[in-house]
Amino acid sequence: MYSVWRRISISSPGTMNSAGSCKSSICLSLTLPGAPTKNAAAGEPAMARPAGTDVIEVMLDATELRVKAKVGTLYPQAVRTDFLAPFRYEPSWLGAEHAFLLDPRLELWNGEQYPPADAPAFGVFLDSAPDHWGRALMERREAALARREGRAMRALQELDFLLGAHDVTRMGALRFRVSQNGRFLDHGTNPAPPVSSLAELAQISRRIEEPGAENLPEYESWLAMLSAPATSLGGARPKVNFTDKDGRLWIAKFPAHDDRYDVGRWEFVVHRLAARAGVRVPESRLEQLTDRHGTFCVARFDRIPGSRRMYASAMTLLERHNDEPGGSYLDIAEFISDQGANGRIDQDLEQLFRRAVFNVLIGNRDDHLRNHGFTLEPTGWRLSDAFGMNINVAKARHDLTFDGQSAEPNIGTVLQTADLYRLQAGRARTIVNEVRRAVSAWRDEAPHQGLTGSELQRMEAAIEA
Repeated sequence: MYSVWRRISISSPGTMNSAGSCKSSICLSLTLPGAPTKNAAAGEPAMARPAGTDVIEVMLDATELRVKAKVGTLYPQAVRTDFLAPFRYEPSWLGAEHAFLLDPRLELWNGEQYPPADAPAFGVFLDSAPDHWGRALMERREAALARREGRAMRALQELDFLLGAHDVTRMGALRFRVSQNGRFLDHGTNPAPPVSSLAELAQISRRIEEPGAENLPEYESWLAMLSAPATSLGGARPKVNFTDKDGRLWIAKFPAHDDRYDVGRWEFVVHRLAARAGVRVPESRLEQLTDRHGTFCVARFDRIPGSRRMYASAMTLLERHNDEPGGSYLDIAEFISDQGANGRIDQDLEQLFRRAVFNVLIGNRDDHLRNHGFTLEPTGWRLSDAFGMNINVAKARHDLTFDGQSAEPNIGTVLQTADLYRLQAGRARTIVNEVRRAVSAWRDEAPHQGLTGSELQRMEAAIEA
């Protein structure tokens, strides 16, 4: 068995999580007509489950874990005017020697389990759903369809977004379908176009953000072109998945129409400085696809040749929620110490410490728990490659604290916690010096990437090295 959240009693059902209220709508492709039934966990009227349309099979497809199997089922239910998605493990998964908890809140027993009261689904499933940009595209497509059909726009909610992400590019190794022989959701066309399509997609992503774009005759076709390659992705900026010449999956982050500086070019600079500083990052490159700003392209770290990797955000693994305040680098360090992959714990703790130092010195304050993640190996969780790193000029404090209390960007505070990363004081100081030396090269690296004048002045106040 994997050394991840040791299995508890499978035969004993234990206590269900409270369903409470939720804010989820059902999937775009599902409807739930029928007479009301009773939701035993919530005590609220729930819509009946019509055969064949009311369950979502969850598959785990991870060659690295030697697993390609159905692991359970989601049961979307209506509660008042909203929906939630309780989950039940597949009996064959519970009996498998390699079984592990998909989510720290999902105990290994045979029965329906309900997500926390303030969530429509368990965090591990929401980790494979899109964030702001992907959701915005789905909402725009629904608005365009509603206009064409002469009806009010339907409010899309969590399950719409979860099942509207394209299967080919969905984050992580979980896959969803509505029947045993059904196609995985979503299965639209062209989910990862070739790199040769990027210039056209960059132009389209900019055009649809312009005022009045929804009135143009090309608008719906533009949305269709962007939706499949973009709706699986997190983050707020316009982006798409694409495949390189070797068939590997990448992300291209396009300039936004209202950018005041070259965001993509700066992210590429930060990425290169991180690599110099010894921070693990995926392969990246910079493309000039428009006449304005650069496009930052980065390889997907949740993919290996021919397979997916099981992924979960630090938000999920630490049992936190998006709107919940708090969170610390020390929380992540504690998780690594407890659930890290055998033989890799010290390495990942040092890597996390190095990342914290880098974020302080480079000015990456947007370091919340969704911007840290883990991939699963047979012996435990590995800290994923760093991602989503940008210089935040207008933000004075970090989202995460460094010692459980202070989120001020202070290297001294980080150094005081070195022993919690299993680092001797001398080794910790060496890491700080290495990272500081790498970050101090920004004045050479930025001009080398075409950033000069006002672009350099803009970032100077945020960078401490």
